[in-house]
Amino acid sequence: MNEEDIMGIVWKCSLCGFCPKDLECPAFDDDGRWESSYARGKLSIVHGMIKNPHLRFQNSELAKERLFSCTGCAHCYYICPSGVNIPEIIYTGKKLLVEADNYPKPHLKIVENIKKYGNPFGEKASRAQEWEDLRNNVDTETVYFPGCMAIYRTPEIALNSIKLFKILGEEIRVLKDETCCSGILYRIGHTEALAEILKPMFDELHKKPPKQIIFTCPGCLTSFKEIFKSELGEKFGTTKLLHFTQYLLDKISKLGKIEQKVKTLLSDKIKSPIIWHDPCHLARGLEIYEEPRTILNALNIPYLEFKQNRKDTNCCGSGSGVRSAFPELAEITTLKRLKEIEELGGRTLLTSCPFCEFQFREVASKHSFAIDILDFNVLLMKLLQS
Repeated sequence: MNEEDIMGIVWKCSLCGFCPKDLECPAFDDDGRWESSYARGKLSIVHGMIKNPHLRFQNSELAKERLFSCTGCAHCYYICPSGVNIPEIIYTGKKLLVEADNYPKPHLKIVENIKKYGNPFGEKASRAQEWEDLRNNVDTETVYFPGCMAIYRTPEIALNSIKLFKILGEEIRVLKDETCCSGILYRIGHTEALAEILKPMFDELHKKPPKQIIFTCPGCLTSFKEIFKSELGEKFGTTKLLHFTQYLLDKISKLGKIEQKVKTLLSDKIKSPIIWHDPCHLARGLEIYEEPRTILNALNIPYLEFKQNRKDTNCCGSGSGVRSAFPELAEITTLKRLKEIEELGGRTLLTSCPFCEFQFREVASKHSFAIDILDFNVLLMKLLQS
């Protein structure tokens, strides 16, 4: 979104006040209720930086705190009656702050780590050491893109997904030049290095375009479907870009007759009731929310719902660099979700986002919640192996 578009779109905001009243914004200041801490106030900050740069809003500590505390959950966009794409405008504002060298310093480490190591965590182990056999499947038309979280922080997701591919008879490959999707760089305003970082991976994909790329990380899928197109003009032609739940939808029958296994699993190996959490990127961003429910219902796996679900889902609190720059804010939001799970009687949180899973697990462990955190594909493999 360019600055001229933003100047016009900002005026679509009707100042109705729905954004602080009708949704839960992780960055909203519940105590002070300052307008600058919710959507229309953030729009005003970006507007000021663009229209009146001489007033130096881009050098303001408050502007930095307000814009970079946004998790990008897009709940404000979902609820906005005027259809203002607030997250996109905030991302542009973050770019202006980065250009003014006014951004959270933990984000600099993320940028440096991706440039140097190909992942935001600074893990020195090469991605290429993982699943070498799959990297050599150069003639296979299905690519699995595990993403940084599933390689370095939640490996059980990638390992169980690979097992599921085998059960489903799907030959897959992992890209030899795979690197961080770098969507986090876009979300924290550091877009200047995207083209250089991603070029080797794009070259590999263009040299032998796959029929489909399957993702278990909604953030990575969003990068491929939306960010690469808007920032780099990269589209991938006829290659299908699918979340694993979309891919699995018409293959459920291949999992076999497992009704008895479901009963065994829920009685012996999984704390029930299970409650399903819609990740923001998956449900609100990509509009993928019925697919996981369809699969759970087809397998007769009972589950609870949050009061707000599907496109109205509430955020885990950690996206867009908020976990690294404002860990206390992220934790407060996660605690709200965990307390809600307790109130609803849930004992196992089920989701399909590595970052959500990691955040929930860390905070639940820190605060001694008796709630298990489980990934969708890990649950399926537990079921098939029971």
